[in-house]
Amino acid sequence: MITRLAIGLVALIGLTAFAPAPLPRPPKKPNPATILQQLQGKWQMVGIERIMAGGRRLSSKSSNKVRIEGNRWSYVIDAGGIERPSTTYTITLDPSRTPAWMDLGREAPSRIMMRGVIALDGDTLRFCYVSGARADQVRPVTAADVGDGQILMTLRRIGP
Repeated sequence: MITRLAIGLVALIGLTAFAPAPLPRPPKKPNPATILQQLQGKWQMVGIERIMAGGRRLSSKSSNKVRIEGNRWSYVIDAGGIERPSTTYTITLDPSRTPAWMDLGREAPSRIMMRGVIALDGDTLRFCYVSGARADQVRPVTAADVGDGQILMTLRRIGP
C-alpha cells in the first residue's frame, strides 16, 4: 500500500515537472492617456534642425515656447510679460508604435498639419515631423535624427 502511494506520488511529481510552461502574455499596449499626461506642461524650444533642398542641414536655436494642456499643443507668445497662446493644434497619439506617433492637426478645417514621431527622455522632448503639404507623405521613422524634408524640434520642460 505504501509502495503504491509512493509510486503514485512520484508519478504525479514527474508529470508536473515536465509540464510545459504557460505561454507568455502579450505585452500591454501603451495607453495614449499616459503618454499625453507625461507631455503636459510648458516647454522651451531649444533647437530646430531641418534638411533643406540639396541636402543642406540647417540648425537654429529658438526662444519659442509650447504649452501642452489636455490634447492641445499651443505655441506661446510673450507679450509684455503676459503669455498668451497663438497657434493651437489638436494632438493625436499612437503610442503602440515605436517610436510613438504624434500628429498635430487643426480643427477647422479638419486637417493634419504635422505628422511625426516623438521621443521623451526625462525633461527633453524630441518631435521629428513633416509639415504642410508633406504631412500627407511618409512619416519619419526616428526622433533621433532629421531626414530629407523633415524637421526635428527639441524641447526642454520648463514648467507644469
